[in-house]
Amino acid sequence: MLSTDDCKGGVAPNQVSCNEFLDWINTNDLSCMPFTGTCYTWCNGRRGLHRIHRRLDRALCNRVCLDEWDSCTYQVLVKNCSDHPPILTSLASNSLRKVSNFRFFSMWLQDASCMKLIHDSWANKFVGCPMFILHHKLKRLKVELRDWNKNYFGNVHNAVLLQ
Repeated sequence: MLSTDDCKGGVAPNQVSCNEFLDWINTNDLSCMPFTGTCYTWCNGRRGLHRIHRRLDRALCNRVCLDEWDSCTYQVLVKNCSDHPPILTSLASNSLRKVSNFRFFSMWLQDASCMKLIHDSWANKFVGCPMFILHHKLKRLKVELRDWNKNYFGNVHNAVLLQ
């Protein structure tokens, strides 16, 4: 478990263990994938005040997975015979993408509209572990900067050749 949000009922999780797990996730450059379904993946099966729910299972992915797929999610399904429900992982791509490196041009920083774009993009909220949030903010900013560059500056290389 990563925090007290991962439990309902019973004794709160050991914060040291939660921090160690989060450190392990960050050290290995992993991200918690977003999910649908119930957030608790284990129950002790008791009733009333003695019932305990825990989020013991989650799907993690690395940067390669996040870069290769447009959508990386998982669904917690209805549990059947085990005390843990099955988890269905989904990796989806909207299209075949041509891989091209992103380049940030320092001249963009001279333009106030670029700084506003960066500020506005970075202000949008994401939910997840810190590496997941950072990855998605950078991924979104890259798309927005590419569009901004294409529509605002145009092709700088061609403009230089024409002059």
